[in-house]
Amino acid sequence: MPDDRLTLRPVQPTDSAALARVAYETAFFGESAERFFPCRPLFAALWVAPYLRPGAGGVGFVALWGEEVVGYILGSVDPGRYTLAIAAQVPGLFRQLLRGQLPGAWPSLTYLLRSVRYGVPHPPADRYPAHLHLNLLASARGLGAGGALLDAFLAELRARRVPGVQLSTTRRNVAAVGLYTRRGFREWAARRTPLWTPWTGQPEEQLTMALDLGGATA
Repeated sequence: MPDDRLTLRPVQPTDSAALARVAYETAFFGESAERFFPCRPLFAALWVAPYLRPGAGGVGFVALWGEEVVGYILGSVDPGRYTLAIAAQVPGLFRQLLRGQLPGAWPSLTYLLRSVRYGVPHPPADRYPAHLHLNLLASARGLGAGGALLDAFLAELRARRVPGVQLSTTRRNVAAVGLYTRRGFREWAARRTPLWTPWTGQPEEQLTMALDLGGATA
């Protein structure tokens, strides 16, 4: 497939459904999140929608193959505003839950509770206020989309004079760890954790990585 069909552009609010699809289809070590998080709408509400809310400090780019969104990078430059964006959704999600409009929500709580219990340390938010998530469909891997998305995201953070960015991943995501390392990220913390054991059958090494951008928040 010719690489010249791969293009990038900033994320738009109308991308929400496409972003949610990519996120869900790749969240389990490159495979579908259905295995550990059966509630698709709740997944999208937690890991996509907050970045698209006005005032959340969201930054993002999508990778397009022709007209199809095949990957994205999303993040926020302000942890406080991002947290408020998540909190703003809670009343609506609770109402949907009580009305039975979030099928699979209760089984999905297993992961949410385990992620709280088995969290890893994070670097100080004043030095690394930004964070990111990068996801690619299988069809977009090997095309340079991940590097292009990450470069666009980091360039935007530098333009905004953000001092640093952090992320969380696992040692199992070999390609992702390699990409982040090549762009200058360093391991801030590593912890072998049973978070994923119910779904992988073994503990995984969770990584927190950070990158100094040399800027100062404007």
